Amino acid sequence: MTKLGASKVSLASFSAPALWKRSGRYKGNNAELFQVKDRKGAEFLLSPTHEEEITTLVESAVSSYKQLPLLLYQISRKYRDEPRPRQGLLRTREFLMKDLYTFDATSQEAMETYARARNAYKAFFDELRIPYFVADADPGSIGGSLSHEYHVPTPSGEDTIISCASCSFTANEELARSRAAVKNNERSTADLAPHQSWFGISKDKCQLVEAILPRYPGSGEHQSPQRREAQINQHLIKTLYPDLDLGIQRAFATFVDYWKGHRPSGESRDTKRPPMPRLTRIYDYRISQSIIDHQTLGNSHSPLAQQLLEIVGSRTSIDASSLDLARIQDGDECPECGNHSLKLQQAVELGHTFYLGDRYSKPMNATFTTSPAHQVDDRSNDAQENQDYPARVKQGQAYFQMGCHGIGVSRIIAAVADSLADTQGLLWPSVMAPFEAAILATEEHKTAAEEVWDILTRQEPGSDPVDAVLDDRDKSLGWKLKDADLIGFPVVIVLGSTFSKRRVCEVSVRRWGSRQKVAMRNLRVCVASIMTQI
Repeated sequence: MTKLGASKVSLASFSAPALWKRSGRYKGNNAELFQVKDRKGAEFLLSPTHEEEITTLVESAVSSYKQLPLLLYQISRKYRDEPRPRQGLLRTREFLMKDLYTFDATSQEAMETYARARNAYKAFFDELRIPYFVADADPGSIGGSLSHEYHVPTPSGEDTIISCASCSFTANEELARSRAAVKNNERSTADLAPHQSWFGISKDKCQLVEAILPRYPGSGEHQSPQRREAQINQHLIKTLYPDLDLGIQRAFATFVDYWKGHRPSGESRDTKRPPMPRLTRIYDYRISQSIIDHQTLGNSHSPLAQQLLEIVGSRTSIDASSLDLARIQDGDECPECGNHSLKLQQAVELGHTFYLGDRYSKPMNATFTTSPAHQVDDRSNDAQENQDYPARVKQGQAYFQMGCHGIGVSRIIAAVADSLADTQGLLWPSVMAPFEAAILATEEHKTAAEEVWDILTRQEPGSDPVDAVLDDRDKSLGWKLKDADLIGFPVVIVLGSTFSKRRVCEVSVRRWGSRQKVAMRNLRVCVASIMTQI
C-alpha cells in the first residue's frame, strides 16, 4: 500500500442505515447486516464494508481535481451476520480485512489506478509463494463494472474456479459461461432425448421453478469427449430468480406438501391479496419447441403434472429464452480458445478488486471541480462525446471515479494453513511464519545453539538477518522436533550428534522434504537462500 502511495485511515465500525439507503444497498431485509439500536432507539449497522463511509468522507474533504488521485486504505475488523459460519477463520461473523479505496478524476485514470492495484496484489500473492488464481468475477452486491478475485485452491473452498489448460482463461463459476452460451445458440429444432427437470422453491414457498435441460447436454461441435450427465447451473438460476432458496434439496416435495396444507383461497378478509402458488418453467436452448409445447400441464397426464395442476391451476409461466442451463464440467469446451481443456477446482477467495466508477459517488452526490481542460458545456455536443466524465452533475463538476480492493487478512491465515498443512502439522510460507527458522539443540549443545542464533540474526552488510527463534525449553530434542513440525517453521536447524563430531548442523525444509548437512560458516548463506524460495 505504501508503494502505491496510499494513506492509512481508520473508519468507524458503526455505520448509519441512512448512508446505505442513499447508495441503494439498504433494503430493510439485509439478512447479513448486523443491525443494532442504541438506548434512544437510533439505528446503526456494524459495517461489513465501508464504501458509503469513505465516499462521504472524501466528498467532504476533496473539492478539486488537483487533490486527485487519492488512495486510502485501512486494516480493520468487519462484521457480517453469516447464516452458517464454518471452518474457523474461513467464514466468520467477525473478520479482519485490508481495504483500499481509490478516487480518480477520470475513468481512464481510474482504470490506470485499478491496473496498479492489481499489480500490487499480484506482487503480494507472489510473495506468499503459494499457488493462486486470478479470476474474472461477478461484482455482486458491491457493484461496479469490472472485478477480479484472488483464490487459493483447496478442497475445502466454497468457490469453484474454472480455468483452461490451453489458454489464460480463468473465471469464477458464477461468471463463467460455456462456449455454447457465448455463441448465443438458437433454440434446437431436434427433439433431444432424454431430458431432465430440476426444481427450486422460493423462500416464501409461493414459487416453484422447474428448469428443463437435456440429460446429456453436448451435441454437435460442443460435444464433450466424455458423455456425462448434465448438472444444473445454480448460479444462473439464482441470478434469474434471486428469491430462490437453493438450500432446500427436495424443492418439489416441499412445494406440494406446503400447499396441501395451505390451500389458496380467492377470498380473504385481509385487504392485501393472499399469496398464491405459481409455477415457472425455464428451458435450456437445446430443448426443442415441440417438447415445450408437449410439456404444458394441460397436455400431460403424468402424476407430477396432475399434482402441480391441482395446486397452481393456470398460474404457470414459460421462459423459453435461449439459455444454457447446464453447469460447466471438466473437459468442456473453453469459451475463449475452443479446446476441451476446462478444469474445475475448489478454491477460497482471499482478495477481490473492483472498478466501481460512479457506483457510489453518484448516489452519494460526491463531486469535485474538474480540470479546465474538461470543463465543457453540457448542452453542447462535445459534452455528449466526452467519455472521461460519463455522469456529469453540472458544468465544471464531476463524480469521483472509484475503485475498491480488499484482502481478507484473517481468511488468508486459514486458507494458507488448509492449503499447505500435512499430517505432521502446519507449513507456513516464510513471509507468514511466526519465525523463518527454528534452532533446536540437545542440552549439551545449548551454548553452540546460541552461537548459531547470533550468526543468523546479526546485522551484516549486504544481507538481511534471518528471523530465527531458539527453542531453549527444558524438553527433549524429539519433543522439540515434533512441536516445530506442528507450528510449521519453514526451516528447522538441528544441532545433534553430527554437530558434536564436525560442528555441522542439519537444515530441514519439510515443505520440500529435504535435509542437508551445513557447516556453521555456511549456515547463514544457506538459510538466506532458502528464504528466497519458500
